[in-house]
Amino acid sequence: MALKGTLEDFSLADIFQLIGIQKKTGVLTLKRSGEVVTVTFVDGDVVTADALQRRLEDRLGTVLVKSGRLTEPQLQEALRIQKNTLKRLGNVLVENKFIDAAGLRDALQVQIGQMVYRLFRWRDGEYDFSQDARPDYDKELAVPMSAESILMEGARILDEWPMIEKSIRSFQTIWRHANVEISAAAGRVAAGGAGEGEAAAGITLSDEERLVHALVDGKRTVQEIVERSTLSEFDTCRILHELIGRQLLEESRSPAPRAAAGARPPEKRDQAVRGLPPLVVGLASTILVGLLAGTLYLRAQGLLAGQARGEARGAMLAALFLESDIRDMDRAVARTRLQRVDRAIQVYFLIQRGLPESLRNLVTARLLRPEGILDPWGREIGYEVTGGAYRLSLAAESQTQIHDPGE
Repeated sequence: MALKGTLEDFSLADIFQLIGIQKKTGVLTLKRSGEVVTVTFVDGDVVTADALQRRLEDRLGTVLVKSGRLTEPQLQEALRIQKNTLKRLGNVLVENKFIDAAGLRDALQVQIGQMVYRLFRWRDGEYDFSQDARPDYDKELAVPMSAESILMEGARILDEWPMIEKSIRSFQTIWRHANVEISAAAGRVAAGGAGEGEAAAGITLSDEERLVHALVDGKRTVQEIVERSTLSEFDTCRILHELIGRQLLEESRSPAPRAAAGARPPEKRDQAVRGLPPLVVGLASTILVGLLAGTLYLRAQGLLAGQARGEARGAMLAALFLESDIRDMDRAVARTRLQRVDRAIQVYFLIQRGLPESLRNLVTARLLRPEGILDPWGREIGYEVTGGAYRLSLAAESQTQIHDPGE
């Protein structure tokens, strides 16, 4: 049975945890705004990852050259041999002694890790895990990565990335060395030793910091530094962030932000809006008011979460919206909750190999919060199992959905 849905309903961490715990073998496909990434699992471990836009082997050759592990002539020769023999690029590189097996495994693991860890920054998109897809990977060179280790690293990335992103801002930013003396000695001073005193004596860098610092030349973008670095994308960016924080790097220049297609300067946009037909302006205003109303509605719902429903809820919402608007928004929330319950049942079925006896089992299994099985009117969503299928219903909507978890 395939597991599919959206990352808004089921996070990537939950997906990896589920596949790892169940030791599943299959291919996970993730899509977002034209991006397509596949992650192959064998017995719950990640063995390879690839992207539709640029295959791993193409990217691997480029990175090996930029990191100095392979020369451009060697890569071109390996690609020529690959074309004639139809062998994997990795096997060609090892067989012709362009690189040893250990070095290739390390490079592959870094590249696969970068691709997987980058997925943890996705906030939306679709996923589809199929156990029918046949895993296609090089067993001799693959180094399985456990879902648990990926989740731990993914959690660290999610925790630290917002701070890194604030200082780097863009992968197209260019940085240069600040006018600060760097000590020739290896190692790093104790924590808290950075500052004016450290600068006066010469800054001491660790081996990894020295590697990243050497790649900064006032010409390369952050993206080019990441590609040349032998470290992972995250660790390279983390070290850049630390060097910037220690004032060892300063921004050289940033490319001018590209305007969206058809965008006009603010003053011209304002003139264009004033020149629009009244009907268009009125429609745009209605949409904005609707969005604001929706935000107020959700905030009002949050305030009432811990209160008794009924008169208190009606009084607060009635002060903000028309009765017909409240009904429409309640219906929209109800349909969304119905879809989330449906998705949770499918996950439960995959884990337990059976349907839950009641929706409360979804709460016990921590697939939903207690309020997740209630409609906006505070009533439990209808659930009935019939002949291997299940029925979900909203009493207030007279809306019923029948599902077969085996489909």
